[in-house]
Amino acid sequence: MRKYLLKCRLFLLPSLLGVALFYVFPYLRVIYYSLIENQFSKKFVGLKNYFAVLQNTYFRLALRNSLLLIVIAVPVLVAVAFLLSVLLLRMNGRWKILRIAFIFPMLVPTASLVVVWRTLFGTEGSALPVYLLFIYKNVGLLVILFSAAFSTLDNAVFEAARIDGAHGFTMHRKVTLPLIYPTLLFVVLIAVVYSFKVFRESYLYFGTSYPPDHSYTLQYYMNNHFFKLNYQYLASGAVLTSLIIYLIVFVGVKLQKRFA
Repeated sequence: MRKYLLKCRLFLLPSLLGVALFYVFPYLRVIYYSLIENQFSKKFVGLKNYFAVLQNTYFRLALRNSLLLIVIAVPVLVAVAFLLSVLLLRMNGRWKILRIAFIFPMLVPTASLVVVWRTLFGTEGSALPVYLLFIYKNVGLLVILFSAAFSTLDNAVFEAARIDGAHGFTMHRKVTLPLIYPTLLFVVLIAVVYSFKVFRESYLYFGTSYPPDHSYTLQYYMNNHFFKLNYQYLASGAVLTSLIIYLIVFVGVKLQKRFA
């Protein structure tokens, strides 16, 4: 048994080294930059940069817009993916080509999609085009995850529910959703994490580092400070964003363990 555990640890070692080299050490360095005056003097200032970032008007605007994206676009994305997965489930294996089609938006270059989006929406004065582009780009992955969860369900459960009189929306609310609840939480967490990565789509659509206020997100804030060489504010914003993401994931994992 000890030899087996030793082999397992040796096989995990390259992966752990990669995580440490490309994720843990860089993140520790980011924390270090957030605690110094700037990258030149390197004077320790404690939490001064964090207070400066939290009081910054643009950071608060970016944080508000990023949270609005989570509150508005993520539920729509999850709901659309769930409905499409149910539709595919009802097809009973027919039109399997549709399953492949849902992954195409993730393969098409974002620049190409932005050209289509500009044609469709023009100079839309809201964040709607960015929200729709976010949904369109990520719905395929969520459909695949939901479809995988549906494939593990026992048809006998649905047959028994039909005998008891459950049909349509009631069937999915009372039977399907409780059975795939862990997958549902995982899908929501994936969608939330992806929402914090929305930048390229918005940047290409508006063509500027300073888009309208309604579309200025945390990625814009950090990207602009990167070009200004304000690494202390960039690092502080990155740490605060990572803490927000960690808090959301922590709550999601706790809920998943509770209802699994």
